Amino acid sequence: MEKPIDNEVEQEFNDLMKLLNKHKRTAFIPTTEAHDRVFSADSKIGGLPYLRHENDWPTCPNCQKHMQLFLQLNQEHLPNSKATELIQLFYCTTTDPLCETDLEAFFPFSEAVVCRQIEIKGPSAKTSPEIESLFDEKRIAGWTPKDDYPHPEEYEQLGIDFELDDEVYDLMEERGVGLAIQKDKLYGWPHWIQGVEYPFDRKTEKQMELVFQLDSHDNLPFMFGDVGIGHVTQSPENPQELAFAWACS
Repeated sequence: MEKPIDNEVEQEFNDLMKLLNKHKRTAFIPTTEAHDRVFSADSKIGGLPYLRHENDWPTCPNCQKHMQLFLQLNQEHLPNSKATELIQLFYCTTTDPLCETDLEAFFPFSEAVVCRQIEIKGPSAKTSPEIESLFDEKRIAGWTPKDDYPHPEEYEQLGIDFELDDEVYDLMEERGVGLAIQKDKLYGWPHWIQGVEYPFDRKTEKQMELVFQLDSHDNLPFMFGDVGIGHVTQSPENPQELAFAWACS
């Protein structure tokens, strides 16, 4: 038998949802399918990237090996996108030396990471990467829209004057509404682990916006620290300025 909801908790929940609905966004959850590794311009997680030429695969300055492709997004095929370029995220997964730690890959603009937007010009070039273990390829076959809400850490910045207590939070979790989605997703609101950590464009100084969230071991066979979450962000006025950073508890 379900425990009855206290009237005061229910009212607080309703009051909060009225505030949060003003900031509701649509996130898109990727539907992925296993695919043979192919050099292509398809949207994918892991596998082989699109390369403009045979020397286009980024290498790590610390170990000199090729970086792992974590994410590739063909913007021409994304929901609500007018862009046509590719967004690519490469990340060094070499463990000896441990480049992730040596180059502080958890911070935006780390040298262990390449996050870029490039044009598609004809078929992809091919090469044989020097990498410890190449990830399997998961092609993104579709997107499922879902309501997404700001993380409580963003309430103050958004002008949401509400002290969220545990009972209301538990009710939001139980009903699956009002919270930032924790899984892999396109757009929406970031699920923060250690507070709000938007990077800022190094030229315009504008706060960057979420493009894609990567959760540990959702589609990507990789863990960010202790079950952390990473975010690809992009400058709203300077689309060539992209960043990736992650945090864990």
